[in-house]
Amino acid sequence: MYQIALYGKGGIGKSTMAANISVALARKGLKVMQVGCDPKHDSTRLLLGGKAQPTVLEYVRNTPMAKRRLEDLIMEGTDGVLCTEAGGPEPGIGCAGRGILTTFDTLKKLGSDKLDVDIKVYDVLGDVVCGGFAVPLRGEYADGIMLVTSGEFMAMYAANNIMKGLSNFDTGSPRLIGIILNSRGVEGEETLVRRFAEATGTEVIAVMPRDRLFAEAEGQGHTVRELFPDSDISKVVDSIAQRLIDVSEGKAECVYPHPLNDDQLSDLAAGREIRKAESGSEKRDGCGACTSCKRSIKDSRIMMSCAAYGALAAYSKMNDFAVVLHGPESCLYFMDTSRAKAVLELYDRDIFEVEPAHNVRCTMMDDAVSIFGGVKYLEKALNDTIADGFTKIAVVTTCMPGIIGDDCISVIDKVMKHNPGIDIQYVPTDGDVVGDYTDGFMMAASNIVHMIDTSVEPQRGLVNLIGTSFFDLHSRKHIGELDRMFGRFGLEVNCRFLDETTSESVENFCRGSIDMILNDTANNRELCDMIRQRTGREVFDVPIPVGRYDYEEWLGCIGDIMGMEDRAREEMDLVESEYESFVEEHRPRFKGKKVLLLNKLSFNIDWLIDILLDLEVDFIRVACQTSPRKRETTTVSRHIDMITQNYTAEMMKEDIRTGHPDLIISDIMMPTGGTRFARVGKVGLGLRPSLDYVVYLENIMRLPNDEGWKKGGRA
Repeated sequence: MYQIALYGKGGIGKSTMAANISVALARKGLKVMQVGCDPKHDSTRLLLGGKAQPTVLEYVRNTPMAKRRLEDLIMEGTDGVLCTEAGGPEPGIGCAGRGILTTFDTLKKLGSDKLDVDIKVYDVLGDVVCGGFAVPLRGEYADGIMLVTSGEFMAMYAANNIMKGLSNFDTGSPRLIGIILNSRGVEGEETLVRRFAEATGTEVIAVMPRDRLFAEAEGQGHTVRELFPDSDISKVVDSIAQRLIDVSEGKAECVYPHPLNDDQLSDLAAGREIRKAESGSEKRDGCGACTSCKRSIKDSRIMMSCAAYGALAAYSKMNDFAVVLHGPESCLYFMDTSRAKAVLELYDRDIFEVEPAHNVRCTMMDDAVSIFGGVKYLEKALNDTIADGFTKIAVVTTCMPGIIGDDCISVIDKVMKHNPGIDIQYVPTDGDVVGDYTDGFMMAASNIVHMIDTSVEPQRGLVNLIGTSFFDLHSRKHIGELDRMFGRFGLEVNCRFLDETTSESVENFCRGSIDMILNDTANNRELCDMIRQRTGREVFDVPIPVGRYDYEEWLGCIGDIMGMEDRAREEMDLVESEYESFVEEHRPRFKGKKVLLLNKLSFNIDWLIDILLDLEVDFIRVACQTSPRKRETTTVSRHIDMITQNYTAEMMKEDIRTGHPDLIISDIMMPTGGTRFARVGKVGLGLRPSLDYVVYLENIMRLPNDEGWKKGGRA
């Protein structure tokens, strides 16, 4: 079977050409099938006596999968031509391009490839060569491509774009058969189109005259080739059909197109000599794809998680919010199971005392919804959620509604109008369109920050904790230590922003008199900036401390603000005594050891640098390797002068090769070439966790380095 696709600007006459060509091929003894790939679903009308046939997408929408049959989708037209129409969604709703993909998949599953057909003709909308409408350009669907155009600039512009699309689906063999000029009667039209064909490396294979016979035949619901077989039009159509037969039998050749750039198209439209393309911008004849046309994988940014997941995670921390994920079930599965695994791990480690609320719903968008639009599914999900008693809802969008253009705002406004008192917050992450996990988290956090009631008066002794992750406090040991630290100064936690909290707690954020950052990271500083802009309040000078020096600084500041300087001094003396005794005992194990320390700005490690300096290690390098989102982030450290920023993997390999470190410490797993490796993470708060971590390092240093499982571990 030979497959051809007709492309061209909308309204240029593709369907008329396709139907006439199909009849001509059939009358030459070939078995023909025509597939209409236009949402107007009028490609096969002239083959069916002017009747419209049911579309594949309409059939998919209304017929259960188990009851679908190929014969329901195919009608026999003039001279036995088999006809089928893709159809499309309602105008302005859903994605017609995705509908093309579904049509082809449905026909294939129902056995269309097994039909007794010699030539299959695809009639394709050519204005929008997106992924869906470009499907017939792919090698498995089109052995040859014909372009229909007139002498009008936009028609040639569309044809040129289709050539570019054809280049993107290059199969290694030329597939452009040529151009059909469907005349509009414009002066100099044929000359202009032939110049265009020559410049793009192809030819005009037929010139279709402008003739009243087209209108007369179409008025009767038939083709010119059927009603007026002896007309000049029919002779031209027959010549096109013969050209297709010759190409399919190898008697005529296809070509590789050379699409024009914008400057060249301007030259063509202005009647000027078409300038040559810049050196290296054209493909070589016969080349599948030169290296200049391929995108280097090094230039791509690999996103480990999507913004929708980040937004869902943020709202999942709000115990009285329900999250409606507008997207397919698969997205919910991956997001929900990822979060569930994390929660289960915390349960296994006896961290949570009370099971956190987890109110996540999904609109369950499927393939049909992606075509016909999912706003009705969203409306139903919102109404069901309200019926379940939720008055606060967050809507988070995945890729699918963003791609098809679902008008979620109108749905949300409608539901809120019919349900007074219901608060629905919208986060249009559209999957990963706005970025990665952190970007989505921050979008959601921005919404939540605006829930803060700035009229609430602060109360002495209440503290707000601010952080994107509260892992440091998700253990009874760390919670107990925080209570002890705060209790010494009569402090209590008012709001944990953002961690297993409620709307009421967030609304009363300003009741806290001190806003304290949980740990000094780029993400937490971004969160603090949002809160500062909303409330006008400054964050406390020192984050929740880890290690001796941060702890002493924190104690001094708390003592000053609470008027308890003597109590702060007492605590400092205890910290200093314990720390000095510990360092004195453990220094012999570390003194002179070569250490490579690497951090990715996921948290502040000044506490670790401090204690390693006091243990007198020999730093080969202290380095910061930032992620793509934080490339412009300023590293914050009191040891900034000794930190190498923008550290690369190549630099690390060289440091390992030349420095021969005794120990590599990092917050990411990495190949170390046999060197002992220690994972550093969030260790908690106060003095004790930093000392416990040194004991962990000491154990790694003590173990022999000849067994893989002894080379490193997790703190």
